Amino acid sequence: MVMIFEKKLEENDIKHRMRLPSDSNWEQLPSARETLVVRDEDNNTRNFSYSKSSGRSYLSGNGWNGFVASKGLIVGNEISLYKTDDFYTIKIKN
Repeated sequence: MVMIFEKKLEENDIKHRMRLPSDSNWEQLPSARETLVVRDEDNNTRNFSYSKSSGRSYLSGNGWNGFVASKGLIVGNEISLYKTDDFYTIKIKN
């Protein structure tokens, strides 16, 4: 498993879309807009929209918003994203 990033969530990450940190492991992410298949710690599969715009990258869409709501994420929670051969994994640190 390869770590892509760790991030402390901010208000915009919770309410709209999550901006990926500038020090993310970009080699492990797609070069263009794509749906990322992500598994959470409960082994639930979610589809996050991944996009790049003006040199910034985001996770958004119903998959991201549903994940935030179902996990009750709040500003200050920390998450980390990893990649395996077949999928991405997201972990929450409270």
